[in-house]
Amino acid sequence: MIPMNRRTFLKGVGGACVAAPFLGSVHEQWAKAAGVPAAAPKRLVIFFTHNGCLTNRWFPTKTSGTLAAADLTGSYLNVLGPLANKLLIPRGFRSLNGYGQGQTIDPHDQAMGSKLTCAQISSASNRYATAESLDHTIAKQINPNGGAPLVLGVGAASTSIKEVLSFSGPTTAFPANTNPQTVYTQLTGVLGTGGGGDPVTEADWRVARGQSVIDLVRADLTDYQRLNMSTADQGRIQNWLDLLRDTEVGVNNPTMAAACTTGAAEMYGATAAAVTAASPTGKITDGNVLGPRGTAESDANLATSFTLGTDMMQNLMALNMICDQNRMLMLVFPGYITFNWDGINHTHEHHGLSHRTGDFTVGGACGVDGVLDMIAQIDTWYTGKYARLVNLFNSIGEGDGTLLDNTATMWLPELSDGGAHNLNNLPIVIAGSAGGYLKQGEIVNVDSGTPQAGNSEGSCQNGGNIGNTGSSGGNLPINKLYVTLMNAVGCTENGMPGGPKVTKFGVFDGMSSATAGISNPGEVASLVAAPT
Repeated sequence: MIPMNRRTFLKGVGGACVAAPFLGSVHEQWAKAAGVPAAAPKRLVIFFTHNGCLTNRWFPTKTSGTLAAADLTGSYLNVLGPLANKLLIPRGFRSLNGYGQGQTIDPHDQAMGSKLTCAQISSASNRYATAESLDHTIAKQINPNGGAPLVLGVGAASTSIKEVLSFSGPTTAFPANTNPQTVYTQLTGVLGTGGGGDPVTEADWRVARGQSVIDLVRADLTDYQRLNMSTADQGRIQNWLDLLRDTEVGVNNPTMAAACTTGAAEMYGATAAAVTAASPTGKITDGNVLGPRGTAESDANLATSFTLGTDMMQNLMALNMICDQNRMLMLVFPGYITFNWDGINHTHEHHGLSHRTGDFTVGGACGVDGVLDMIAQIDTWYTGKYARLVNLFNSIGEGDGTLLDNTATMWLPELSDGGAHNLNNLPIVIAGSAGGYLKQGEIVNVDSGTPQAGNSEGSCQNGGNIGNTGSSGGNLPINKLYVTLMNAVGCTENGMPGGPKVTKFGVFDGMSSATAGISNPGEVASLVAAPT
């Protein structure tokens, strides 16, 4: 057996991936002693939701300038008030490709395929995007070893264009991973022996003997707490232990042992009950736009996936970031599901409610009593989950700040308003500055004129007909936002470290034709904290 000591452990996987990155004062002391700068990685996280929202309830009434908690009163975003100084709300972006502009294909297919590619979609039956999506372009540059982005989802796994947002290349879908057990297995592999042979670090030695992730780090973190460190770092250790505990309790999966060692599932104390608590136990048909909905089994599994599953996926995102396994992450929610959890009891699925009719038809009479209140319930639920994610990142220290500070965590919607299917004036919020690159505590109007909140409640009052629920203006191509984010996380035009800043992304930025290319290159200087 190879002798083990604290120095060996700190050089091993456990110390490097779990301890040092998030203990600001201690990590800096070690880094300075070794002559190594303690720079934190920059990251992009995308929180994606379908079917738009009631935009007049989403947007704050203030249209530009410094953002304070009071400015969020009356908006869905009010729940983010305590973090107002870390929010950036850009108003006036438009996604491509718009329905009937350049292509006349289902507007949801276009909105999904073009969302992160800024390219047209295929005319083939799958209607996949014809270019690589933003997440893959960024991941190739900033991820360790250029690995693929971490794309997570809840609900049923799907390869339908109506649910797929990520594309690793032209017409090559990259579906979201909806199984938290799989994600955790991949993460625990980081702490494993990496193949046969004798263990070479204390981390390997402990994992090989079946101790849990919490057991692996608890004693060392307790020792760290005795070191001379700041009060903030003391709190960060407790936050980390709490996060590990929450995650392991929910995803104590028997299969994860195989990723760490060759031992049996019981080495991690896994039970069928623990696995069930974290993940659906059967098939989810609700969310499959071509299949049946509403079976009792499906409803129960969908509720598990959306409630425990969403929180678990968020915890796993944080763990991946802390261990620096991925710097480009997405959490993608499905669009064709019926909300029946957390006090919401709907009989119509989200997409139909967004149409105000309760089904796939467009226009005519509002077909669901109280439809606006139902949409508001869904919007509020998503806002709460975004707030949970942002607060989770902000609770975990890193360097002189938090995970949130070194990350741009963007809520990106499919549409603005689901009734109008409009792509202008998108409700977008970004929490965190990606290491100081982006402005914070501001609402920035990126287009000319005064941004509108939309007309989401201008119809369906008192059982009326569906009117124009969209808005005018707000047409700055979203390509420019993506360029800004690419620069924020450290991408370059030529893909080389220290290279020139990115100036363009996507195939085109017009509203009608892909042949014009990029007519308005460059980032949005008004979103940058210190433009250069």
